[in-house]
Amino acid sequence: MKLVLLFPPSWHPSQPYLSLPCLTAFLDQAGITQKIQRDLNIELLDVMLSKSYGLEVYEQLREKLRDLERARRGEIGPRSHEHYGRVVEALDRVPQLIDEIESAKASLRSDEFYDLDRYRECLFLIDRWLEVISSLYFPTRITVVDNQLNYSIYSSRDILKAVTDEEQNPYIDLYRRYFLPSLWSEAPDLVGVSITATSQIIPGLTLCRLLKSANPDLHVTIGGSIFTRLVDNLRRCERLFQLADDFVVFEGETALLELVNQLEGARNFAKVPNLIYRQNGRVVVNQPFYSENLAHHPPPNYDGFPLRKYLAPETVLPVQFSRGCYYKDCAFCALTLDHQNFRQKDPVKVVDELQFLAAKYHTPFFFFTDECLALSPTRRLCKEILSRQFEIQWTAELRFEKNLSRELLTLMRDAGCQKIVFGLETYNKRMMEFMKKGITQESVQRICSDCVDLGIAVHCYIIVGFPTETEEEALETMNFILNNTKLNSSYGFSCQPCLFDLEKEAPIMSDPGAYGIRRIMRPASEDLSLGFFYEVQHGMTPEQAEKLYQYVYEKISEVVCELPFNYSMADGLLYIARHNKQHAPAYSSAV
Repeated sequence: MKLVLLFPPSWHPSQPYLSLPCLTAFLDQAGITQKIQRDLNIELLDVMLSKSYGLEVYEQLREKLRDLERARRGEIGPRSHEHYGRVVEALDRVPQLIDEIESAKASLRSDEFYDLDRYRECLFLIDRWLEVISSLYFPTRITVVDNQLNYSIYSSRDILKAVTDEEQNPYIDLYRRYFLPSLWSEAPDLVGVSITATSQIIPGLTLCRLLKSANPDLHVTIGGSIFTRLVDNLRRCERLFQLADDFVVFEGETALLELVNQLEGARNFAKVPNLIYRQNGRVVVNQPFYSENLAHHPPPNYDGFPLRKYLAPETVLPVQFSRGCYYKDCAFCALTLDHQNFRQKDPVKVVDELQFLAAKYHTPFFFFTDECLALSPTRRLCKEILSRQFEIQWTAELRFEKNLSRELLTLMRDAGCQKIVFGLETYNKRMMEFMKKGITQESVQRICSDCVDLGIAVHCYIIVGFPTETEEEALETMNFILNNTKLNSSYGFSCQPCLFDLEKEAPIMSDPGAYGIRRIMRPASEDLSLGFFYEVQHGMTPEQAEKLYQYVYEKISEVVCELPFNYSMADGLLYIARHNKQHAPAYSSAV
């Protein structure tokens, strides 16, 4: 049996994603040799950012202009006129951009990446170029990391329209011309598509539709965290099974291996853990859901990914120390659903894996994707790195724990930690307790100060509009960032304000009344909704929170270096590592 694993657009172009390399390595270990993995996100972006593709787009724009001129003579409507204006503007911009797009791509893959002015110039140029391409598919808008079509990604009816819309969906043509011919040459029996972000829903399901339309006998399965959060929806949404044979939810390694075995053998899909499929006219969900034993997992395998095509001069590899979150009480957080329980690898095994990956892929740069590293294992990890004199640079997410001491931070810095991502969410004492964050203002202040002293960059996520939050409480959080000059002026600092979203499976949903929510609503048409509309008893209304969020975002943007630090953790890691290498003596003396 030939297996093909695919990661569809849209995702950040600086580094690969971890899901397929973990699956590939697990299948390697099980002796499954007939398989390939491909990152279509970076493959197709590389095509779009090319002069040859630009020349094709130019001819398509000219043809589109002729069609729209005929439509204008027939007075089709305002949308036709707006589309006409966009195409005219795009045709004017092509000559200015087409000779620069290849050099912009090359600059981001070279040492010019570290010239901040050139870095920004290249990103802006790419954004303008993708806007030109988008004009072909008006009102669709493509960016480097996202896509917006005139369809709701939370409605299965809209999705089924979007995946067949030749006028608005750019991925249909991109797949047909630049991917499907090479796929069919592989003659796959099973294709797995990883959909882990909302930006991948329409591109990913478009791919599935094209595969099943061309070859109904091909087995297509979908995995990823998006549909893990939609288990109950899939029970009631049979129309999505027009696009794929089944869905793997939660963790996929053992599930995919057993699916391969069943497709080669008895085809008893009841034996495949975590599988959702149709049988005898009904949707079947295989439960209980299975959790992997990480002790038996090999390091991820990135073979087959075009590592030199990512838009960065160095390879940054995502890795994983643990799955799940050891602290599950945060009232707003639905991330714990992705992994049912907290498990971690032995720190010695993790360092073995890091050394293996560093040697194999010629990189010292790593990004821990864990929801948050636990402190005691992190201490052991760092001591093991130092005992081997293994020089790497990495970033990870931690909590503002009171036990995150300056001594441990120093150990992390010495072991190569360049930046720590924190979920601050709020600096207001009442809201900290109400959200069940389990942190204090004192710990936040002290840890931020220690990180800056030690030369470890800081990222803070903050939330605006958690139920019952007042404007004054939200502004207290904002002012902690704005008034903390030591923090916000430190090299590599970043801060991402987020508007609160009432998500499925978040702890708050178990007792919304206790959190001041008096009514929850979901549009009937959005049968794949990942969140809800709601009304509150007191505090800011969702509308007031959204207005304040815009204000907070604008004010924090004044003290945050958006590019690269608020744009990409991978890009920021490379900048910080270079900066810290140049300033290491100063940081050492500050300890």
